Amino acid sequence: MSFKNKRPALPQFHMPRRSFLAGSSALMAASFTTAGRAFADSHATPAAIGARDPRSLVVLVDAAVENLDPATNIEWAYGLRPVYETLTVLDGMDTLSVKPALATSWQANEDGSSWTFTLAEGAMFHDGTVCDAEAVKKAVTRMVVHPAGLAGTWQLENPDTQITMIDAQTIRFDLGVSRPFFDRQVSSQYGFWIASPTAAEANSKGDDDLGSEYLQSNPVGTGPFVLEKLNPGQEAVFAKNENYRGGWSHDHFDRVITKTIPVSSTRRQLLETGEADMTLAMEPEDMVALRDDPRFNVSDSPTFTIQYVAFATDGILADPKARQAICHAFDHNAYIEEVVLGTADKPTSVFPSLMQGMDGKDRLLPYDPERARALLAEAGIAEGTELTMAYYSGFGDIEGQLLQAWLAEIGIDLKLQELSFSAYLDVFFGEGTAEERPDLFYFSWWPNVDHPYSFAWGLFSGNAATFDGNTGRYSNEEATALIDDMNNQEMSEETAAKFRRLADILTTEDPAWLPILQERAQFVSRNDIVGIENNPIYVATLDMYNLSRKS
Repeated sequence: MSFKNKRPALPQFHMPRRSFLAGSSALMAASFTTAGRAFADSHATPAAIGARDPRSLVVLVDAAVENLDPATNIEWAYGLRPVYETLTVLDGMDTLSVKPALATSWQANEDGSSWTFTLAEGAMFHDGTVCDAEAVKKAVTRMVVHPAGLAGTWQLENPDTQITMIDAQTIRFDLGVSRPFFDRQVSSQYGFWIASPTAAEANSKGDDDLGSEYLQSNPVGTGPFVLEKLNPGQEAVFAKNENYRGGWSHDHFDRVITKTIPVSSTRRQLLETGEADMTLAMEPEDMVALRDDPRFNVSDSPTFTIQYVAFATDGILADPKARQAICHAFDHNAYIEEVVLGTADKPTSVFPSLMQGMDGKDRLLPYDPERARALLAEAGIAEGTELTMAYYSGFGDIEGQLLQAWLAEIGIDLKLQELSFSAYLDVFFGEGTAEERPDLFYFSWWPNVDHPYSFAWGLFSGNAATFDGNTGRYSNEEATALIDDMNNQEMSEETAAKFRRLADILTTEDPAWLPILQERAQFVSRNDIVGIENNPIYVATLDMYNLSRKS
């Protein structure tokens, strides 16, 4: 989600969510046919919740919710969504239309270079201050000028002159260039949440902080929930905001308790015994076991998230033929069927198959070890050549082992380098030489908006640096030109044709990545929990305000 000629926002990625078990049976995979379906039996009675408060929702996750400052959170928006609001929000499952949030209405000038938003009456931050035009301008300005923040999301050079307060409830953004879908861009879960500028200013430790250290554990937004307690790595408790302008007239949960339980089987057990109401994605075998249990709903829908292996193109793998060889060495069909057990989708290219303008064509290079060996020889890579792949603990381990085994079959010795999460990010976004850095990187990415430029610039443009997301230092002149041509362009036939050509280059002709899988949003919940909605752009988050428990 990067932008040309500015240091953009860092990419979106999720924390570790699973560790697939090697050797899972294909027989189980054949029985797992949940694509686009939700399994439930409303007449089956889930386990008793015992002494638990029925108006409290217990959600299990496998990773900690820690940084709750929207200016610097690049990790996971799960803990931001209940606390903060954006100006607009995607409408249900639709990725191309928005509805009101902090803004009740908006309009653009003829070329989309200037947008005016009317703000909701009665919007109050949790600290009791008013969320008006002045507060929104200050909040956005903080986002843009924060040295470690998501400045590139707004694409504003000078927020002081480009943001105008028309009156207390009206704010105008003069963008300098045509941005015809700015109303969708401001609905994103990364870089667009509005935090209290009063709280940030009162707790700032200087220009390098701007209140971030405080807001990371003391978030102050306008959302329906306030953070009641945060025990990093263990538990986060969100309590209803009594002053939320949306009100609490219909059934809502008064409190949402998020518990960090890294082990999938433990999360499953807590669901089955009634000690929890819901869990985010589980290990494939646990999803398979619960899918036919009538006490639970298994929601299953596609997302825009691609897990991938990025190639370092400034070292041993500089020749496109070498990268094509590695792509031919990975057996996607076996992986999706026998390891993932059908809980994820086979990718069709480096881009999400759902993205507007995509044509459904499968661009992946097919599994072909003999072709892979021939391409390595043509690239001048000798048998026994050693490559290194980096990944962070809990994410990419099984995939690395599979790739290691398959590359061994074509004469490549793959060394796996497991790093802590923070150490991995230092390497992924680092500026080391080709000799100092790994040859392969395991990661995942999704866009801010449903548009190829949002996905592509930081990853694939020759003008993007490693800190933008282009960890492979990939550069292809035609690809860079195509990406630039799509910036802020509506999806016309011409733009779609450029997008498809770009997908051909990046996936097949001059591969930047080995796409591994396309994630699906999978939540398991008791069948008395209603209101779950998974927009494929809003990855691994919950609209907690609209969830409730049936009587």
